[in-house]
Parts: sequence; structure tokens; C-alpha cells
Amino acid sequence: MDRSGEFQKWKAQSLSKVDLSRKGSVDEDVVELVRLLNSREQFFTTSSCAGRILLLDRGSDGCEIQKQNCSWLLVTHRLCAKDDVLSALKKAQGDAVLKFEPFVLHVQCRQLQDAQVLHSVAVDSGFRNSGITVGKRGKTMLVLQPPPAGPGKRRGRWSAS
Repeated sequence: MDRSGEFQKWKAQSLSKVDLSRKGSVDEDVVELVRLLNSREQFFTTSSCAGRILLLDRGSDGCEIQKQNCSWLLVTHRLCAKDDVLSALKKAQGDAVLKFEPFVLHVQCRQLQDAQVLHSVAVDSGFRNSGITVGKRGKTMLVLQPPPAGPGKRRGRWSAS
């Protein structure tokens, strides 16, 4: 079954939407990759994060941590200094939670074969935690995600060029 027309409609709708992320824009470190994928006929990105460090305030009521229902004391998509964390902690009303969220990229693919090719490239490039999902309506999604870096290890920066 050829879903090319339906895929092009989904792509046009997705790329014309306003970025609803809290930041409101694509992270600087993944802009090139997002543009490259979105310029290809068979792909478009639906969400991305270059990786970030979050310091969340649980507040005085000790509520469960959910990014939508808490105060963000610090958020950065770059390395941060100890002083940045300590300064942000002074604003906490209760317990604080430090989180690291790794790079992740969601790509909708025109066909399963397109997703398989991109998945192979991703895995060969070290993104071993990547995977493909095919939904009931025929949407084929690829999630690109690297494995955990491990204690004391850092991931390097990369470029789509």
C-alpha cells in the first residue's frame, strides 16, 4: 500500500507547526541534523533533544517529580559548572532532583524500508538504543538514542556535515 501522499501531508503539517517545547526551538547542537533529515523526501523529525541537565524543585509539598508540574531551577543543554548547580539549589523550596536526559531524536519515516536504512546507519554510528515502531495507522517512527555513557565517560560532539 502506497502511503506517499498521506506521509507528505503528515510531514507538511508537522513542519508547519509551532515548536511547543518549553525551550521553543531546536537545540543548537542538533539543528544541522534536524535540517538534513527534514530536507529528505522520506523523513521528518517530530521531536529532538541534544541532551540536557535539569535541576528540579520538588517544592515544599514533596510532590512527585513530573517535568510539567514542578519548578525548573536549572536547565542546560551544555556542560555546567558546580557553581551553576549550587546557585540554582539556593532557589529550591524543598528537595531538589538532578536529572540527566541524553540525546534523543524522533524521526517519522515514509516507509519501513526508509526507517531500516536510517536505523542501520544509526546503530553503526553508535546509537545502539535506537528502534523502529510501526503504528496502527501506518506511521513508521524511528527513535535515535545512544546507549548510556557509563561512569566517568563523556560523549563527544558531532556534526551532520
